[in-house]
Amino acid sequence: MKEYKTDEIFTDPQQMTMVPPLEDLPAGTTRFVDIHIYDQFPEQEELPSIESRFQDGSSEPNQDATLSRQDTQEHSERCSLRYGRLHPLLLPLGVLCILAAIAVFVASILPLFALTATVTIVPVTKQISITSMITIVPGQANNAQGQLSGRALSSVTMSQTRTVPTTGKGHQDATSARGMITFYNAAPYAQTIAAGTLLTGTDGVEIVTDQDAMIPAVVYPTLGQTTVTAHAVIGGPAGNIAAGDIYGLCCRLNVSAVNAPFTGGEQAHNYQMVTSQDIDAVASSLKASLEQSVQAAFQVQVHPDETLLAPFSCQQSVTPDHQVGDEAAQVTITVSEACTSMAYSTQAYQNLLMQIESQEVKRQLGDGYRLTGEIQSSIAQVTPKDHRTLDLQVKIAGMWAYQFTEMQQEHIKALLAGKNKAQAMATLLHIPGVQSASLAIKNNGATLPTDSADIHLAFLHIG
Repeated sequence: MKEYKTDEIFTDPQQMTMVPPLEDLPAGTTRFVDIHIYDQFPEQEELPSIESRFQDGSSEPNQDATLSRQDTQEHSERCSLRYGRLHPLLLPLGVLCILAAIAVFVASILPLFALTATVTIVPVTKQISITSMITIVPGQANNAQGQLSGRALSSVTMSQTRTVPTTGKGHQDATSARGMITFYNAAPYAQTIAAGTLLTGTDGVEIVTDQDAMIPAVVYPTLGQTTVTAHAVIGGPAGNIAAGDIYGLCCRLNVSAVNAPFTGGEQAHNYQMVTSQDIDAVASSLKASLEQSVQAAFQVQVHPDETLLAPFSCQQSVTPDHQVGDEAAQVTITVSEACTSMAYSTQAYQNLLMQIESQEVKRQLGDGYRLTGEIQSSIAQVTPKDHRTLDLQVKIAGMWAYQFTEMQQEHIKALLAGKNKAQAMATLLHIPGVQSASLAIKNNGATLPTDSADIHLAFLHIG
């Protein structure tokens, strides 16, 4: 039996034509075909198939295809060597990852089983209140003497007016007209006309004198004369007589009388009148509005880092156009106000309050206390000393708590280390500056850690 090798078929051109077709071969003939297998990588171009080894369908092998096959085989061998060298690194890399995961797990789990304690301390807290006198002075101030530098502002003068209806009700009886009577004496001696003398005018209106008329003697060519008040006998406007209605001799020998106009006689009537409430209510409202306006006028003069002192020197006046009891349907009230004020440094004021309060705290409590929150203050009274200086009576209050230093805290933790809860609480309550305390041991332990580093202190300020 003759065997044909595929390599011979493809590599020997002379024998290519000698290979008979399969159907022409004797029965039992075996044909062997060599198959070559190559690794194909993504970056490498696809290997040519067996069919593509011949160009233009010819049975003659292509030289370029043969060279490409050889290059591919060499590349496969190099890749196999390269990947064969990397495989041994995978195992230690995996081991390292597992060890890292175990370390992270242990680090997160161990604190859960560590014994720690938290001690919460409420320090002794006191409120210190004091009333102090602060003097506002122009220019440089001496803080040690309780002085605060102030800046005088330009004075402000304002007025406001309001007209309101009157609310009073009045009744006027009929009034008698009133006027003046002049008596003349032609006698060479003085004469007296007694008060209450009745005189009658040409229109029949009777007039009565209100006072004695002592008339001097004549001194020629001038008659003696005197003038007195009088009123009409009847009430109402009928007594309003014109001048000269009484004219001529009267009363006695050598005496004559002449009247000036009589007015004011009115009928009885009801009317509206001004009450004190009308004036006071409007004046109070205007004062409040005026104070706001004055405050705003001063505020525009204040610098951003300053505080305005409420106007401490004001002159007010209330002027109604009708007095209480006057008959009027309405009343107009005018309120005027002229004020002076000062501004002071806000920070300097706070610093001075802190200085005064700290001195009082040290006197009452000693050292070791610090302010919690902010100092509260209010100006109770302002007393001008002169046109440039004034005294402020200030109420100051602040909450002060005992402050434990780092050294004291470490000492407390050392005292508590290894004690049970009862012993620890007894120790805490005997430490100066501790008002009350509580403690919590992790995992419901009964004894505090022996290592003071595992004891944590927390401070709770109340007030």
